[in-house]
Amino acid sequence: MVQTDLMEYCKSKNIMLTAYSPFGSPGRPSELKRGEADPHKLLEDPVVADIAGKHRRSPAQVLLRYHVQQGIPVIPKSNKPHHILENTKIFDFSLTEEDMAALKGLDRGWKACILEEIKAHPYYPFE
Repeated sequence: MVQTDLMEYCKSKNIMLTAYSPFGSPGRPSELKRGEADPHKLLEDPVVADIAGKHRRSPAQVLLRYHVQQGIPVIPKSNKPHHILENTKIFDFSLTEEDMAALKGLDRGWKACILEEIKAHPYYPFE
């Protein structure tokens, strides 16, 4: 979720990072899932749920606001009209510094890329 290294790298190179699948891709193929800390469970994470309850928002709205508040555009996926509408209602509240720190604490150490063959590219920026 957090990918601090990637965010810092992109910022240093003036690259606009976009949060694709900010809810963790619950429909991803099983071979790409990563166990208990799998990002597909972000919408069910107790930290996200607590923050959502505090602000009277959905977990999805909290995750979207988290990215937007950092200046990161997001591309949430939904084919349900009520979810699409809900996703637009994130600009009338702000997360506190405590909320942001708690969400950043959900970093599970994932790198930007999970494909081993890409790591061999001469311009791969990590490691």
